[in-house]
Parts: sequence; structure tokens; C-alpha cells
Amino acid sequence: MTTAEIADRLSKEKIIDDAAEFEAYMNDRAFSKKIQIGEFVVTNNMTYRQLANTLTH
Repeated sequence: MTTAEIADRLSKEKIIDDAAEFEAYMNDRAFSKKIQIGEFVVTNNMTYRQLANTLTH
């Protein structure tokens, strides 16, 4: 999945409020290039930093 697809899905699942903002966060900090394949457990009380770390490890 691309960063945009992940952001859209997280938004649809009510994990984040703003898909575009999260996508920009991921791109601006180069997390987009480090996203790993797999299934991840995330919650709606995680910060962008916590989400980024989860998706890239």
C-alpha cells in the first residue's frame, strides 16, 4: 500500500482525523520510504509518531 492508501484507510477506520495531514507527516519525515509489509495493531489514541513507528518497524 502507498502512504496515501494507508492514510485513507486509517481515516476511514477512525484511527486518524485527517488523511492528508498524516500523509504529509509521513512524507516530510521520510517514514513513507520505510513502511513495512504486514499487519499492524493500531489504535485511535496513538500519535502520528507512534503510528509511523509501528508502520515502519
